Amino acid sequence: MTVERSNEAWLEDLNSDGQRRDDAIADLLAWLQRRLFFYLRSRSDIGRLDEEEIRQMAADFAQESVLIVLEKSGQFEGRSKFTTWAAKIGVHQALGELRRARWRDLSLDELTAGGNFEPAFVMEDERSSPEERTIQRSVMAVVMDVMQNELSDRQREALYGRLVVGVPIDIMAERMDTNPNALYKLMHDARKRLKARLIERGLSPDEVLESFS
Repeated sequence: MTVERSNEAWLEDLNSDGQRRDDAIADLLAWLQRRLFFYLRSRSDIGRLDEEEIRQMAADFAQESVLIVLEKSGQFEGRSKFTTWAAKIGVHQALGELRRARWRDLSLDELTAGGNFEPAFVMEDERSSPEERTIQRSVMAVVMDVMQNELSDRQREALYGRLVVGVPIDIMAERMDTNPNALYKLMHDARKRLKARLIERGLSPDEVLESFS
């Protein structure tokens, strides 16, 4: 059972040396494991897992979260209990890992729809009037034609995966066998080319956005 500590005691113990610090870390780890176990067990998207698998997942997430809490302990402002603040970090860490795990289950072709960029799939808004939808289809046909024919395969994959599907940057970089910085540069160049080609065809980025506002 986790030893009760005041906020000040948590900070002092975690930033001390030797056994005192080790005990505080062990207590924090145990607290986060329990908190994350109950959080994960309540999520419907991992209901297929049995209790032992959820416990192991909670233990893995808790270990990562402890490292983050130790690194960020100087940012704790005392507006809540220290354990509440640490639990928020743990839940945020777990959400990120679950999101990345979900994307990792998909192939690059699935992440980028196999290169099949359908305007209706991407941005058509069912709340729009028939006239507005006609304009939207026309605008998106131009955008998709530019993406298909004016961008490189990698530029198209990056833009579609990040901006349309919403694949996390680190997962997209991993699947494209690059790193996040290089992917940012690739996307920057792709956006510049896309903007230039749209302008050449008589469409400004503002007009594209306005047609879907």
